[in-house]
Amino acid sequence: MCEAITEDGIENQPVKLAKTVRETGQKCVKCDNPGILITRIDDSFCKDCFQIYVIHKFRAAIGKTKLIRCGEQVIVAFSGGANSAALLHLIEHGKSERAHRKLRFVPTLIHVDECGILDITPDERKANRCQVIDLMKASGFPAYLTCLEQVLVMGGDETSSSVKHQPTDHPLARDVTEPQVWMVKPDSDGTDMPLPSTSQTERLKTLVNKIASLTGAQDLVRQLRNQLLVATARNLCITKVLTAESSTRMAVEILADVAQGRGSQVSLNTGFSDTRNGDVMIIRPVRDLNSKDLAMFNKLFNVKSVFIPTKASKTSLSSTIEKLTETFVMGLQADFPSTVSNIKRTSEKLGLANTETCPKCCLCMSPLDTRTGPSSALKAIEFSQKMSRSHPTEKKPTGGGDNCCRDKGDNSFQNNLMDCLCYGCRLSLHNYGDDLRRLPTFVRQRAVHMTQLDDIKQHISDFLLDEDNR
Repeated sequence: MCEAITEDGIENQPVKLAKTVRETGQKCVKCDNPGILITRIDDSFCKDCFQIYVIHKFRAAIGKTKLIRCGEQVIVAFSGGANSAALLHLIEHGKSERAHRKLRFVPTLIHVDECGILDITPDERKANRCQVIDLMKASGFPAYLTCLEQVLVMGGDETSSSVKHQPTDHPLARDVTEPQVWMVKPDSDGTDMPLPSTSQTERLKTLVNKIASLTGAQDLVRQLRNQLLVATARNLCITKVLTAESSTRMAVEILADVAQGRGSQVSLNTGFSDTRNGDVMIIRPVRDLNSKDLAMFNKLFNVKSVFIPTKASKTSLSSTIEKLTETFVMGLQADFPSTVSNIKRTSEKLGLANTETCPKCCLCMSPLDTRTGPSSALKAIEFSQKMSRSHPTEKKPTGGGDNCCRDKGDNSFQNNLMDCLCYGCRLSLHNYGDDLRRLPTFVRQRAVHMTQLDDIKQHISDFLLDEDNR
């Protein structure tokens, strides 16, 4: 039995593998040798042809788009799980001497240590880190390590330059630092790399645990990790980040995103390339391979991986929307083998009209889908929530001040920040209330910058001609 571990650390449904490779009773569809495994529906492969099949899928995905130039440096996000271990092995094979045509890009590995959100001891955290570092060193590629705690003090991107150049006494300017990364040395076992301070770890735990639902907490961690990877790529002057989501992972995320209010972001979250971050592009080169293909590949070629638990590792199948969706999709896939491919192909037909000029969410950097007309469904939901939280029987102050003594600064900041979030991020953070100031610095920076732009546009709107009058 072998479990396919996703990039989020969530276990997929177990993929049954034989302890010893045995013949399937069918001949390989590519040659006349006996087949040892079956992929898709009835396609039987021998070991050599299966390796060629997986490598072809991987190289074809990279080659047909021509997004990665010859000699370009790329970051490979390495979590240590089965998917990222398979991706690393495919890159190693493509860079080796035995490859028919070598891969021309230059890979650099990055591991984001997310154990700060778990209730584990520092020794256990170091042990997990050492296992991942051993796998990265074995590849021979340059490798770096960073911690999720770094996202708390990370400054905004280039769109927040107006806030970065504030005087040093400005509260946001004082919080701005660059995310720290540690280079993995060939003779290092990981124990010489310092752990984040206790205060940073506790702040991260508070940030995640403040969200009541486990679904929202997982979504927040995913967005923070993606933004940390993008910021690290900018610091290393690299514009491409490779991640290892399989087609099974994509199918689950498509349905889960729709259920979590991120339906407008499906094309960005599951496409081959994600350009929402501007100068840094996220690429998914193994999205044409399913979790079974990658698990069988790791089994046949002894690809080592590391299991690192997450907050949802020991919870029930119905604890989060993502795990519930995963159970549903894998159940359908067992009876109808084309389920995953059909879901993925459907998502490929979706797209966004314009992602360059429209405002973006200050947390996930997706196009802002909350600035709609007064007759939209979103406005109706907001009105219903406002009415349900109002207290019409509440007595006004006897002095006639009508809340004149109440501090409205926090409410103004909260409203401005919520206006700068997409609908999916609003759902994840709706339990925060007045604690929105605990959010990472880069989120507050982007919100301030977006609010300033809106104010400027409002002031000059009377001097601009409408498009119809030009």
